[in-house]
Amino acid sequence: MVREFQYRGETFRVNAHGIAGHEEVFIIYLVDGEELEETSIDRMTEENDTSAPLEDICVMLCDRLIDEREIVCSAPESGFIWVEGKVLAQVHNGIQDHH
Repeated sequence: MVREFQYRGETFRVNAHGIAGHEEVFIIYLVDGEELEETSIDRMTEENDTSAPLEDICVMLCDRLIDEREIVCSAPESGFIWVEGKVLAQVHNGIQDHH
């Protein structure tokens, strides 16, 4: 899945692929549509809560990226929200119907 979301007033894109709880998750910080910073986690091999929903992993990664890159957020108190209509790619589960 590739989808945009907002967190703390900033825009990010998540690229997640794999089985729920064991995905590789990449977070890209966007400014005016331009990719500026990135961080990731491999939930299969790196320590994390594999029962946590993807949204919680996105927040964890964003907090890490914001701290490491000293990103000044425009709305530090605002939470996570998916950007409606911004599903850029929905990856199938590996099972396809062949007609």
